[in-house]
Amino acid sequence: MGFAAVAGVLLVATIVVTLRRPVPPPPTLPKPNGYDDFVRAGLMLEGDASDWPKLTQQQLRGLVATNAEALKVVRIGLSRQCQVPLGDSPNSTNHVPLAAIKCLAQNLAAEGRLAELEGRTNDAVTSYVDTIRFGCESPRGGGIDHSLVGIAMESIGMSCLENVTASLDAKRCRELASMIERAEANAESSETIRQHDLSWCRHEFGRQWDLARLVYFKSENQRIQRWSGKATSAQLRRRRLMLELAARAYKLEKGEPPKSVSDLVPGYIKTIPQDPVTGTNMVLGPVFR
Repeated sequence: MGFAAVAGVLLVATIVVTLRRPVPPPPTLPKPNGYDDFVRAGLMLEGDASDWPKLTQQQLRGLVATNAEALKVVRIGLSRQCQVPLGDSPNSTNHVPLAAIKCLAQNLAAEGRLAELEGRTNDAVTSYVDTIRFGCESPRGGGIDHSLVGIAMESIGMSCLENVTASLDAKRCRELASMIERAEANAESSETIRQHDLSWCRHEFGRQWDLARLVYFKSENQRIQRWSGKATSAQLRRRRLMLELAARAYKLEKGEPPKSVSDLVPGYIKTIPQDPVTGTNMVLGPVFR
């Protein structure tokens, strides 16, 4: 009984200290902040782009024309350093739902699809690459929910780019492989995103969130595990595409496929990427072996 009483006192003391501990101040934002441009672009959107793969060429043309200015603003944001403001919650004045941010990515993909149908392959690739970049940059500084939306947006661009890779010349493949490698180098780590997520929850709910995490530990852990699995899958897909592009550039320039990933270093990529699942060096797919 004495031990239980001491444990109870310690628990109460922990709760009091936790609730009294001040919430950390929000991080300093870049000026100008590209995320502000994303918010502005999201507010400019018109129409529904969710079914863009099923639209006819004429329908795509109308959608792209309607949201051309919004996509210009997105690209302005991509030219700047980006960070989600800590106060960008449903209660903030500059809040744009994450669904609207994802819709911007769908419009970028629709722009690329239209260019592809019109035979403008280079323009199509530019739109698809911008979709991937948007998926990487728009969640920067945000929590797990932002990261999940970014993964979905990046997946849209990846799928589109994978479909046109076989039609690209060596120079374009080199450029894209380098772009993906730079994106990998600049990507936020899983631990950083988890810390952002904790800061977001504390900002939104106060220090009570630390107590809620103890109560809802199982469901919170499941949420993190689901996100972690999707993030790992996205990273693996990104690295495989980088290798495919680099290997295609090598084959077009050398007249034969590379024998191993080491043949691509440092002429096509800087380092051999790691498999995020196994932690070992990645190998080439069967097409390039």
